[in-house]
Amino acid sequence: MTMPPQVKPALWGAAGGAIVWWVVLAFGFGWTSAGTSLKLADARAEKAVVAALGPICAEKFNAQTDVAAKRVALNDTSSWQRRDLFPKEWVTLPGGSYPSSDLVEVCSDLILKPKTALK
Repeated sequence: MTMPPQVKPALWGAAGGAIVWWVVLAFGFGWTSAGTSLKLADARAEKAVVAALGPICAEKFNAQTDVAAKRVALNDTSSWQRRDLFPKEWVTLPGGSYPSSDLVEVCSDLILKPKTALK
């Protein structure tokens, strides 16, 4: 099939224009695909759940009878091993099957945070 000589440059111009338009949308206006938007929304939702459950975990930890000894043990344990010091159900996100390292970190920080006196 033969094309008129004017069609080939027009097709290349349309393809180039589509690419330029995609770049302008993506980088100029912050346009993202549906998959990227879903990943961002999931990350924000998980961060909000961790922020809400962190104080609950710290409250449960501080309500234990031997909290002073457990706080010392928590302080002396490296951050990547701290999940072993919490009951699994305290540091597992709803619907999850394993402890959340973000929740363990937030909970540990709240427990080990120095208490400040109110003026």
